[in-house]
Amino acid sequence: MDPTQQGLQLFALWLLIFVRFAGFVVQAPIWGSHHFDKKILVASAAVWSCIVYPSMTVPNISFEPITYILMVALQLLVGLIIGYASFMIMSAAQFAGEMLDTQMGLSVAASYDPASGSSVNMMRRLKFYLAMTLFLIFDGHHKLLETVFRSFEVIPVTGLNYNGDLIHQLILMSSQIFYLGVQLASPAMAALFTTQIGLGMLARVAPQMNVFMLSFPLNIAIGLTVLGAALLLIINALHKLFDMNNDDILRVIKIMRILPKGG
Repeated sequence: MDPTQQGLQLFALWLLIFVRFAGFVVQAPIWGSHHFDKKILVASAAVWSCIVYPSMTVPNISFEPITYILMVALQLLVGLIIGYASFMIMSAAQFAGEMLDTQMGLSVAASYDPASGSSVNMMRRLKFYLAMTLFLIFDGHHKLLETVFRSFEVIPVTGLNYNGDLIHQLILMSSQIFYLGVQLASPAMAALFTTQIGLGMLARVAPQMNVFMLSFPLNIAIGLTVLGAALLLIINALHKLFDMNNDDILRVIKIMRILPKGG
């Protein structure tokens, strides 16, 4: 092979690896937040690409413009899918916090959150940062990076298997956001629901009392108290959910692998 052609093949391979990592950091926990400068994310993707690159077998890459652009787009899609799948538990934690904000009357107390780049309610931010901190404590970022590195052993840089099973798995994981969010918020939600029943009965017994004004500080006090008391249970639940999410990511990667012909 001509040395120039060989050099182009090597660079094209590195670029495909880099694009997958670039798509991953856009959606993944920690890296996908606005805390990191974009230059740092690009540099991280480039360094990871250089680490993976020596272990890759150089495939026969076509330099037809449309074909190569399609290959780049597919690798970007692979990275985005892995990053999206890895963010599910963070989304569930945010949804749990959003429900608590609504029930505790804190939905109007929003302030700027640098992680999302927009105004976010208090309990939603608390749940998100709790999940992010536990993700780092439980070494989730290293496990996630290892999973992405292993994806190159399963999914070639020249394409992916895009079928109905992948769509079904992503829809199933997305639907679990609401189910898991309710689980994470259930202790405080149950206490707040009981409080609302008690306030309703109090309003019937003593109509002259301003129950509406009493409910605001009472909901906040009970919600925070029960949330603090159930914090250990929430931490244990998040630990299990992170492990479960890692298995789901591996399942998504296996679905996207290209089986050999006749296999």
